[in-house]
Amino acid sequence: MNKRTTIGKRRGAAMMIALMSALVVMLAATLLITLADRMVNGHADRIADTQIALSEASAADGLAWLLQCDGAGAVSGPVSFELAGVTTEFTLTGSGSSGIRTGFFSIDHPENTVAVPAGQMLITVTSAQGEGTVFSFYGNENFQVNFSYYLEESLIPLGGTPLINTEEADAVFILGSSEGNVLCAVGPEGIIALSEVQSIYAPSNGHMSGAVIDGSPFLITTGGGNTGVIHDVSTGASAHISTPAGTCPAFWPDGSIFGETGAASPSFSLARVRDVFYGDFNSDGRDDIAFTTDRSLSWVSGATSDIYRTAPGGSLVCWGEVENRNGLVGMWKPSGGDPVWYRASWDGFAQFVPENIYQAGWEGRFTASGNTFAGFIDGAAVVRSSSGFFQQLFPDQAFFGDADKGALDFFRTVDDGLEACFNPVYGDGIRLVFDSRNSWMGNTEPGGTHVFNLYETGTGTRVFHDLEGVNR
Repeated sequence: MNKRTTIGKRRGAAMMIALMSALVVMLAATLLITLADRMVNGHADRIADTQIALSEASAADGLAWLLQCDGAGAVSGPVSFELAGVTTEFTLTGSGSSGIRTGFFSIDHPENTVAVPAGQMLITVTSAQGEGTVFSFYGNENFQVNFSYYLEESLIPLGGTPLINTEEADAVFILGSSEGNVLCAVGPEGIIALSEVQSIYAPSNGHMSGAVIDGSPFLITTGGGNTGVIHDVSTGASAHISTPAGTCPAFWPDGSIFGETGAASPSFSLARVRDVFYGDFNSDGRDDIAFTTDRSLSWVSGATSDIYRTAPGGSLVCWGEVENRNGLVGMWKPSGGDPVWYRASWDGFAQFVPENIYQAGWEGRFTASGNTFAGFIDGAAVVRSSSGFFQQLFPDQAFFGDADKGALDFFRTVDDGLEACFNPVYGDGIRLVFDSRNSWMGNTEPGGTHVFNLYETGTGTRVFHDLEGVNR
């Protein structure tokens, strides 16, 4: 083999190696570029998916607001929202009844708990069996504890009532200790005030009401009659308070006091006040206050402070306010006679002949709107209408309050918490099902399945939204 041939072979091998190296570099570069392109495209797709999902969620919030303002009639056709370059269109695919809204508040040691519906939330105080005292605030949408506050001392919950003239979910509780009693006012930001009192009317024996006066929480307690005590929760100071017969000391919804402090009772009464509640009973735009005893129904005008009372004879069996119909009404059962019904008028009470729905066997206080009543029959909490609709809410041991700033809600304590039915007097809610689709940068793709439940509360429509499926 000559030298030239050897050199040629070496050059050919070197060239082959160079070509192979270049090919490897080219392949690596191609793979790198492809991988980078995929990463960029994948990242862009993820950004797009995230943007579409966020826009769709915001559009669903917009649809919920539209339904809350205008009701189910606002969606007779497709509804579109454009946010951040994404157009989301909702199409109604189904509708029906969602029933009466219910909920369940999980509570540890419900046997050692006092629960107070406080407008925006449910507030509970629990003796944690030697581990302190716990105040918990439950939301009325998810029924979960939003926040809690603790006292190191284990106190026995005896009773509680909302502070009625605040915008927040505030309440005052009576707690028992070995040395006396403790008053504690709480709110979303924590413990507002705390004081000790040596003696106080037992909550089970009378009426309680709480309010804020000049920035400080106060509590009125009564022994069941027309005398009571007003307590400054911040200092523990107290004063006696009294009212005319057939009524009892209480706060008005604006925080002013019904009753005279430091004065002798105008006419001491042995009549036990069974119930105290508020409403605009003469339709003058002002809150009035009503009182019941075993035999009488009274209401006090918020405009004039005049007291109107009726006791036609016999036992007062049931009472309540019927919105959009007869207003404040009551039914008496005379001994050996037929039931008689009276309703509040501008200057007192007048007898009237009720429709059948009034005579369904109600016991105690009921709440009503138009032709639908909710209250107690044979010990059970029920809702009933003149059309024949009837539903049992709870079989026994129910109580009512307001945990969502609406009409009266009904509650029942069970082994592991508190069951709730919200605003049953307004009947079933409406269930609306929508499918969505999203358009972005010239592309259109399916979105999710959205379910909206609409409930009337008496103070407006509440809308609850769930995303039940994602189709993209």
